[in-house]
Amino acid sequence: EKIENSSIVVSNMDVYFTYHKMLPNQKAPKKILRQERSSSAIIFYWGIKSEFPNLDLHNIFFSKDYKTEFKTIFDKKNIFDDPTVYVHISSKCLPNDAPKGAENWFVMINAPSNSGQNWDELIAKARTAIIQKINKILQIDIEQFIEEESILDPRSIEMKTASYQGSLYGTSSNSKFAAFLRHPNFKKGLKNLYFVGGSVHPGGGIPLCLMSAKIADQYIPTVSKS
Repeated sequence: EKIENSSIVVSNMDVYFTYHKMLPNQKAPKKILRQERSSSAIIFYWGIKSEFPNLDLHNIFFSKDYKTEFKTIFDKKNIFDDPTVYVHISSKCLPNDAPKGAENWFVMINAPSNSGQNWDELIAKARTAIIQKINKILQIDIEQFIEEESILDPRSIEMKTASYQGSLYGTSSNSKFAAFLRHPNFKKGLKNLYFVGGSVHPGGGIPLCLMSAKIADQYIPTVSKS
């Protein structure tokens, strides 16, 4: 059904794309849309043909210089040589998520949002750094256990989720007032259009995204829900 024929529209696209794709003739809030974007991520989905009892459901291998890691991401728009690595293995609590004797690894590092970097080069750099860190900490050669691999980077995050520049949390939260500078969940003059997701009030991350949906739901006329 066309949007113009809908009585209620709820957009969970990044607010940037909501204006540029859904509202091309509507005056856009330029100041909000120009705000600095949050960080993104490079994610490797690995099918590991072994089990590692010394790892848990959630595992974090920290950078030795956390501050410089984020300065590299935000100031240089690059990948740090010693990234913090997060490894989630859901088969630790849901055995059917991986074949018997194997594990499913979700391996993520922080990355800058997409501003035209050479991502193929950065992905290769990230993969090398991640493998070196895991090998050093676990005293193994993890690459010999990687049977399957899929990759998600800021470009594909933007394509799959409509998050502008692949940012994970919409705009950056650089001050205690950041939440109040986000786009509201509804706007005067845009009747029956509601904004939800990580790029609008109250913020990014699953709990706050769900809260944005709850806020919008409270203001959607009851008659429209029946």
